[in-house]
Amino acid sequence: MAELHDISSFEDEMNQPPGTFKLIREDETDENGQRIIVLDPIPSFDPNEPLNWSTMRKTVNFTIVLAMTLIIFTAISIQAIFWQQMTIDMEVTYEELNKAMSVNYVGLATGCIFFIPFAKKYGRRPVYIVSTALLLATSFWSSKMVSLTELYVTNLLQGLAGATNESIAAITIADLFFVHHRGSMNGLYLTCVMIGNFLTPMAAGAQATKHGWRSSYQTMGIFNGILFVIFLFIYEETKYVPAFTSQAGATLEEEDPAISIREDNLDKFDSAPAAKGPSITEQARSHHVLDITIPQNSWRKRLALVTPTPEPIWSSFYSPFCVLIFPAVVFAALQYAAGVAWLTATSSVLSLAFPEPPYLFSPAQIGYTSAGPLVGNIIGAVYGGFLGDRSILYYAKRNKGYYEPEMRLYILHLPAIFMTVKICIRAEALLMSAFFGFGLGSISDAALVSVMDSYREITGDAFTAMAFMRNAVSIGIPFAISPWIQRNGIQNMFIACGMMSLAVTGTIIPMIVWGKSARRALTGRYHDIVKHGHAV
Repeated sequence: MAELHDISSFEDEMNQPPGTFKLIREDETDENGQRIIVLDPIPSFDPNEPLNWSTMRKTVNFTIVLAMTLIIFTAISIQAIFWQQMTIDMEVTYEELNKAMSVNYVGLATGCIFFIPFAKKYGRRPVYIVSTALLLATSFWSSKMVSLTELYVTNLLQGLAGATNESIAAITIADLFFVHHRGSMNGLYLTCVMIGNFLTPMAAGAQATKHGWRSSYQTMGIFNGILFVIFLFIYEETKYVPAFTSQAGATLEEEDPAISIREDNLDKFDSAPAAKGPSITEQARSHHVLDITIPQNSWRKRLALVTPTPEPIWSSFYSPFCVLIFPAVVFAALQYAAGVAWLTATSSVLSLAFPEPPYLFSPAQIGYTSAGPLVGNIIGAVYGGFLGDRSILYYAKRNKGYYEPEMRLYILHLPAIFMTVKICIRAEALLMSAFFGFGLGSISDAALVSVMDSYREITGDAFTAMAFMRNAVSIGIPFAISPWIQRNGIQNMFIACGMMSLAVTGTIIPMIVWGKSARRALTGRYHDIVKHGHAV
């Protein structure tokens, strides 16, 4: 493990690179002798700012986003399970179905570039609503399609609709949560991604075996319809437009309990102040004050169809490509793209090989092979998310209270080894393996949150760029799988993928060593992009 960055006590915090900040005040304690966690981003006094919302209000909003995530990734992943039935029912070939999968990735790669500028300019709600409506329409259309053209068009539209989720979910997390909560929240998001990739296809496969593949799309359409109504009438806008504070002294303290973490036992939580020994306390709401002279937004304003702000929109269409100058963004995109590429490869192998002798799997049995990776990913999300949030407190305490985004990468050596080893094993063992899901979930979580922490002001652009790279890589995978297997065999193909996985995950080491230096060197570029939408 790389040596922790040492920060001189004389160094002004304002001179730190983006992402570095004082997370723990070692020289300041509260009335109970507990060291204080500094909130980042710093919340305002406005009760309407999403960072200041109650826990319940945040939970309701974010749960709706998680539900959408689950449905989107279900829509993306279930078609491969139906290939055996679709070749007979629609009279299409496996090669044409592979092309349809690539068309879906084209939509995923380009959709976020088109939609996310509108989320930044007009708010998150309209983009969520349009995406859900498009998914609703394509779900029922897919259940009725009979031609190859319809297959391509529905896959493209589903990709366009699903693309927004990958970027806008990260924006929503940044809107609602502080730095030391984001790993856990992103872990929940990635868990829903994998539930959509692995668990719901089991149910879809069982339904298709009994009632036909079209019934699964009809069921998905019903759930999309329910979600569309929820977004219309319950989901609140999280884009914050600051209000003017009328009186600095008119404030109100909230009553949520603090969470303390005992320094003498960092492995245990304590919901009440520690009885003895120094501890670290989250001062999120029990000590943060709100200006009661600022009126709460009306229900109509909370559910406004658009929340426009005056910034220009056109620069947002190319600004995602400007952020690729930052090594942290490229690193996270590489980790995410590689993980999804291995996932796409295994999905294609499953759909091509397992319905044939000697396996002769039904759609239901193909769906059931997803159980192992699902369990592994849930464990990985806990490891990279919840444990990641805990670990940064430990490492920040050792670093004189300062937090570095690279600290989230310190615990990734184990998942990197597990994922590489299991990719090298036979395809069927990989598909049943929890180790692959563990590596994918934990590495993706830590890498994505480190970008969110490093460059909060350009989170939307960064995640749009990462989603584009991730899906652009995946476009060619379905085309390459069949020739690769025919030339080298399944075993050798996965050994090659395992070696590439080792090379990709190996970049964790240089990011830990030189990540902060890169952030410092490109600080000026970052501020230029925040101010102008591009580097000047």
